[in-house]
Amino acid sequence: MSSIQISLVVASKHPRKLSEFYAFATNGELLPGENDQHWRVVQRNGISLHFYKPVTNRPWPNRGRAASLCLEKAASVEPLWAVNQWIESLVSRGATVDQQPKVELFGAESWMTDPEGNNFLIFVPSSNN
Repeated sequence: MSSIQISLVVASKHPRKLSEFYAFATNGELLPGENDQHWRVVQRNGISLHFYKPVTNRPWPNRGRAASLCLEKAASVEPLWAVNQWIESLVSRGATVDQQPKVELFGAESWMTDPEGNNFLIFVPSSNN
């Protein structure tokens, strides 16, 4: 049986620009894809995010939170502080806050919107558990 790799794919009107945003947001490595409309962001753990421009003869994919990217940092004693610092950094690159940060028993999180309007979640677990 051959090995199967898991990756995520994101439709984008400007795949290079959006992949640059996520390479910054995740400290990932930006790599060219199969053509000039396809870029990849490779994570240290081997997971890849693929950004592509859909062909014009298909309807644009729906957006929503049912399936979204979740960006997670290392656990922190002060997860809300860490999320707020991360938000500042991402906003400087074109993201917007969709839902203000909130603290839960498991850590802090905030829903954000990337420069193309896709929702994503940032999450910092609490190391107090």
